[in-house]
Amino acid sequence: MAVDSKHPLYNDMLDRWIQCRDTHEGEQQVKEKGITYLFPTSGMAADGMLSDRAPGYKAYQAYKGRAVVPDLMKEAVEAMIGVMHHKPPVIELPEVMEPLREVATLRNESLEMLLRRINEEQLVTGRCGLLADLPQTPSPTNTAVQAAATTTTLSDLPYIALYEAEDIINWDEGRRDGIEVENLNFVALDESEFERDAEFEWEEKKKYRILILGEVDENEPQGLGTYRVGVFRENDITFNETDLIEPSFRGQTLNAIPFTFINSCDVVPTPDVPPLLGISNLVLTIYRGEADYRQNLFMQGQDTLITIGLGDTEDSLRVGAGGRIDIPTGGDAKYIGVSNAGISEQRSALENDYNRASAKGGQLLDTTSRQKESGDALTIRVAARTATLNRLALTGAFGLEHALKKIAVWIGADPNQVVVTPNLDFVDDAFVPDDLVKLMSAKNLGAPISVETIHRWLQDQDMTDLEFEEEIAKIEEEQLLGIGTTAPEEDQEDDPDEDPDEDA
Repeated sequence: MAVDSKHPLYNDMLDRWIQCRDTHEGEQQVKEKGITYLFPTSGMAADGMLSDRAPGYKAYQAYKGRAVVPDLMKEAVEAMIGVMHHKPPVIELPEVMEPLREVATLRNESLEMLLRRINEEQLVTGRCGLLADLPQTPSPTNTAVQAAATTTTLSDLPYIALYEAEDIINWDEGRRDGIEVENLNFVALDESEFERDAEFEWEEKKKYRILILGEVDENEPQGLGTYRVGVFRENDITFNETDLIEPSFRGQTLNAIPFTFINSCDVVPTPDVPPLLGISNLVLTIYRGEADYRQNLFMQGQDTLITIGLGDTEDSLRVGAGGRIDIPTGGDAKYIGVSNAGISEQRSALENDYNRASAKGGQLLDTTSRQKESGDALTIRVAARTATLNRLALTGAFGLEHALKKIAVWIGADPNQVVVTPNLDFVDDAFVPDDLVKLMSAKNLGAPISVETIHRWLQDQDMTDLEFEEEIAKIEEEQLLGIGTTAPEEDQEDDPDEDPDEDA
């Protein structure tokens, strides 16, 4: 059995994942893929573009070099991540797991940063996975040592490893026949990476991590079987069951694989279509259109000189400033070039494609309040516009919470104390001072609204974190100190009995 075997659904989705990641990384990555994303013209192919010495190759490289790959995918992802995380998530943990709040991964990422990376993977490919794993140094299993261990340090706790969609190559979620609830029985992860050798050279090494529940050839129902894991390197990537070990935390093993799938809208092993695939497709459409458009612009400035009646001459023709062409009587010379009849249509098509791509990304981000728009209307419009972001945020938070709960079970903590609540407030409701002026004016004119209600509104606008009684006490204290108040100047009215010319 080869540990690098791929799941059928993995093979179906891989091209889409790679395309979305390439367009997210930008122009250099897309252009490195050559003819995968930019097809050569028939003339380039006929001129042998696959050979770096052929005219077709040079023509294709120039054709590709002039093209523009817009960063629409990256800009959309960054904007959406900014909206989703403009307020931090709320993460509750058992006390024993608190060290994970600041350092949850081997990359020293906090849980908040890990959730941000989860959301980014959800947007780019629509899929990622979380594995709860133990440090290389095993925890003590001796009963006396375990009894003496009164605290749990960061080095003792399991950590979380994030795997991108392309790295989760195979899985088995159990049989679907019968009425018993099946469990995740098998996951294969590609951990291939570059490693430095003794000569300071870097070489890619193949490495695969295999996660098994119970027997290799059985699909145990939920709650049965013991979790085992094995790492297989390139010198022998043939599966060998004897290489599997049972990870344990102070003697405690698991009866479930501590791996969590996170898609764009669910946490099941079956992958979702990337949510921004439409934008990725438009990026490539624009790339190809830009290549044709700029090729035509280039050809517009590369007219060919034609001479009539000149005949063969040993002297090379010279054109431009200081150049001279001797044409015999009756002869002629002219330039011919590519027609510009389709340039305007190409430009218009590109503008339409840019607008469509901007609309696809912008419709998820238009959360600003409209002038004079009612609260209910704003809520309904924002809910419709941000449905995708809302679903992504909830799914990502649920996936992280699920992984943390597996860790809690593993170390003997209460999984019910693990709660991850994402930010779902995507509305740009920044405080406008004029709104407060209008509220106070309405109250002074007799509107049935109390100062305490206005203060509560200011709390919602993040203008103060003090309670109403505390705010009043602060105001009274400032009045005693004369802070924040300005005594009005007394009007000096003329005394009618006073003779203005008395002191003259």
